[in-house]
Amino acid sequence: MITLSKKQQVILKYMDGMSQRAIARSESIGRDTVRKYLSEYMELKNELLEMKPDTNRREIIATFIEEPKYDSSNRKPTKLTADIIQAVEGYLDINRKKRAAGRHKQVLTKLDIHEELLDQGYCIGYSTINRLINRLEDKHKEAFIRQEYMPGEICEFDWGEVKLDIGGEGFKAYQMAVFTPAKSNYRFAMLFKAQDTPAFQEAHAVFFDHCGGSYKTMVYDNMRVAVKRFVGINEKEPTKALLELSVYYGMNFRFCNIASGNEKGHVERSVEFVRRKAFKITEKFDTLADANHYLLEACFKMNSRPISDGRIPIDEFDEERKHLNPRLPLFESCITKEYRVDKYSTVVINQNHYSVPDNLVGQMLLAKIYTSKIHLYYDKAIMATHDRSYKLHTWTIDLKHYLKTLYKKPGALTNSTAMLQADTKIKNIYECYYNKDAKIFLEVLEIIYEKGVDAVDAALKRLEQISPLDMSSDKVRSICDHTKEQEAGKVSFYTDELSLKSKQTLSQYNQLGEISTIDKHKEAV
Repeated sequence: MITLSKKQQVILKYMDGMSQRAIARSESIGRDTVRKYLSEYMELKNELLEMKPDTNRREIIATFIEEPKYDSSNRKPTKLTADIIQAVEGYLDINRKKRAAGRHKQVLTKLDIHEELLDQGYCIGYSTINRLINRLEDKHKEAFIRQEYMPGEICEFDWGEVKLDIGGEGFKAYQMAVFTPAKSNYRFAMLFKAQDTPAFQEAHAVFFDHCGGSYKTMVYDNMRVAVKRFVGINEKEPTKALLELSVYYGMNFRFCNIASGNEKGHVERSVEFVRRKAFKITEKFDTLADANHYLLEACFKMNSRPISDGRIPIDEFDEERKHLNPRLPLFESCITKEYRVDKYSTVVINQNHYSVPDNLVGQMLLAKIYTSKIHLYYDKAIMATHDRSYKLHTWTIDLKHYLKTLYKKPGALTNSTAMLQADTKIKNIYECYYNKDAKIFLEVLEIIYEKGVDAVDAALKRLEQISPLDMSSDKVRSICDHTKEQEAGKVSFYTDELSLKSKQTLSQYNQLGEISTIDKHKEAV
C-alpha cells in the first residue's frame, strides 16, 4: 500500500508526461499499482468535469483525495482451522459452566485460552483468537427496560468496603451495608467489622426498625451471606440467615443474575455514592459507634437534597412508609452454635479463645455470636459475656473465671494471661499489696467482684493507714461493709430530712388555702 504523498507524486509525474513504466521505476512501485491509481484518478476527474445535476460532488471529491488503502473485508484468517475453532468453543463452554456454578471469577480469559492453544501446539496469534471469541460470544450492547415501582414494594441491598481509621488503629477495611428502596431512592447505610451472618441480619433488623416496617421484596446479588449454593444457572438456594429474616418479617426476596449488577442498579450506585459523599473529608473516628452515628447524619443530608428528577428522597420515603409491612420487635441477629470447653477453660470461636468458669472444662456450651458481643450459656444460664474479637488467634480471658484453679495453683497467677488482661486497678492492687501473697489476693479478688474494685481500693488505702502490717481479706471486707452502712445511714438521714421539709411545705400550702377560703367567705358576707 502506498502513502498519500506517493500517490500525489505518481499523479503529478504522469501529468508532466512521464510514462507509467518510468513512474514505476522512479518511485520503486509496481506498474500495476501505478496503473490502478492513475485509472482511478482519470475516472474521477472525468466524472467531475462531466458532472450531472444529480451527482454527489462531495463524495467524488472525498474519494478523489482519500489516502490509499487495501480492501481486506473478504480476507480470511489463514491459520484459523476447524480444530482451533472447536477447541475455543470447548473453553467457552467450560466458562459457561463455571459461571452457572458461581465461579465467575475463575473463568478463562481470552489470554488464557490463547496460551492453552499454544501449549497444545497450535500456531496462531492472539488477535485472531480475540476476534474469534468476540464472534462466538456474539457480544453486543445490552438494552435496558425501564421499570416502574410501587411504594413499599422493592428494596435493594448490597455491601461496600470503606477504609477508615477507628480508635487509632490505622486505616482498615470496614464493611458498609447499604439499603436503597427502588421507589424513593432513599439511602441508609451501616458499618460493620465483617461481612458475616450476624452483620447481615443486624443490618436488616436496624433498617426495618428505622423504616417502621419491612419491604415486601428484597433484592440481592449472589453474596455468600444470602446464597448458600447454586442449584443451576438461574436457581440459588438461600442461606438459613436469609430464610429466618424472610419468615420473621414476612418478606419475599430475589437474586440478580450472575454479573448483572444493573438488576439492582439503585443500590449499586448508592454504595459508591454514599462512600464518596460521607467519607470524602472525615475518615477518622474514636469508635465504630461514632462512625455509624456520623454515617447516619451524612445519609440524612443526602436524602434531604433533590435528586436528578427533582424529587427529594426523604419526602418520598415518608410517603412510602405507609405501605410497608407492619413493624415488628427488633430481630435477634446472631449465630447460635455449640462448642466444647477446652483444657484452658476457653471455647474457640473463629480461631479466637474466650474464657468461661473453670468448673466447665470439657462441657458443651451454647454460644450466641453477635456483631460485637459473644454470650456463652450452660444449661440455659449465661456463663460469660465477651467483646467479640475480629483478629486471629487472640485470647480473651476474664480473671474471675479461674479463681477455683488459682487457689490450687497460686504460683501460676503472676505470669498468667488472665492477670495480664485484668483491669488496671486490679493489677495495681496486686502489685502494691499482694505481689508476695497470691492466696490472700485471690480472697481479696472475690471481694472485688462482690463489692467493686473502687470500694476495695478505698478500703485498702484506709487499712494501710490503720494496720499496714495486716492487710487480710477479712479486714478489707469489714471496712467495705462499714463504709456501706455509713453511706446507707446518710441516705436515710437525708431521706428523713427531705420528708420533714416536704411535710412542712405541704402544711404551709394548707394554711394558705384556709386563709384564702376565709377571705372569700368575708367578701361574700
